[in-house]
Amino acid sequence: MTEAASAIAVLCDERTDDDWASAALQRRSTALPAEPDEVEAVISAALLAATAFRLRDRQGLLSALRMLVRATRSFEARHACA
Repeated sequence: MTEAASAIAVLCDERTDDDWASAALQRRSTALPAEPDEVEAVISAALLAATAFRLRDRQGLLSALRMLVRATRSFEARHACA
């Protein structure tokens, strides 16, 4: 084994469960730009909810929270097996 290969093997052995979870999350995050419509719906609904909350617009907040729930459910349904 070369020096570089042994260094990589040592680094892999030293990883903790949190490191592996972070790596998996990073891989999933980089896949998100490929699905902008799904992500944009969640982000837009969250932004609308935050804005309505700050403006103390009760009807707007309820409407935005409903949109956020629908967008989140749709996103989770498509990524349930991921």
